[in-house]
Amino acid sequence: MEHGTIGVVRCLDCSLIYASPRLKAPEQLYWGDALKFFEEGRVIFKGHAPHHRDANYDEELALIRKYKPSGRFLDVGCNMGFLLRKVREGGWEAVGVEPSPSLAKLAREQWKLPIHNCFLDKLPIEEAGTFDVVALSDVFEHVTMPLRFLKDVQRLMKDDGIVYIKVPNARFSQFKQRMLERMGRKFAAGVWDSDEHVVHYTDDTIRTMLGKVGFDVVEVTFGKPVNAPVWHEYVGHYYLNPTPWYLDWKRVVGRTAFYYASFPERLLRGGKVGVLAHNLVVIARKRSART
Repeated sequence: MEHGTIGVVRCLDCSLIYASPRLKAPEQLYWGDALKFFEEGRVIFKGHAPHHRDANYDEELALIRKYKPSGRFLDVGCNMGFLLRKVREGGWEAVGVEPSPSLAKLAREQWKLPIHNCFLDKLPIEEAGTFDVVALSDVFEHVTMPLRFLKDVQRLMKDDGIVYIKVPNARFSQFKQRMLERMGRKFAAGVWDSDEHVVHYTDDTIRTMLGKVGFDVVEVTFGKPVNAPVWHEYVGHYYLNPTPWYLDWKRVVGRTAFYYASFPERLLRGGKVGVLAHNLVVIARKRSART
């Protein structure tokens, strides 16, 4: 139980982990004041500082480039366009979809990117079957109806297109919860982030879900952890900017150690992503592309 009212449960039939009750509109956490979001990203927009996720974005795009080095690229839930600016720099035709009016406005104004301000299923019909890459980077865990959502993704892809998915690793969240319990520490409300993360995936459950919709998984791996800044705790703003190393070194060292320990753990598990990886990364193709 998190936040006093949201349970995190596991299906006894398929093992999918999800919040119960699921929030009806978790995306509305990001429907805030555009001016506040602008202030958080101002120095990045002006080119005075990198985004704290830039290294993660570069890693994600390097993996995608192995399968699709060019073409039309749709970033779903593109926020203020920070990943999309990298997509455009990499030579893809960058397109975004973002339901938050304030975030979509900033992505358009600051980066001059083509952004659809709507949900995925409301994209114009002429976009169907036009994308070589559809990216769900730290987005799919927010989706309350994942099977329906994946069908919309498939409809928008070319027959030889790929979908890129990055989500938190549910096994890692379970691991954190159990370690806290064994240490006798109070259960941390942010372990599952159930106020916005409504479905939690393991490599097994995400493979099953993609297969049900008609995708063939071609790679399952994990990426470097995102070291979310704590700088805002001291100055009240600039959450998007990297934290000075001395303010958060213990957490950064711990996450980095888990990341490197994930490689031998995967070997010991016969190629499966285990409990030490912070996230899951999946590349999949439409099944029709192989038949």
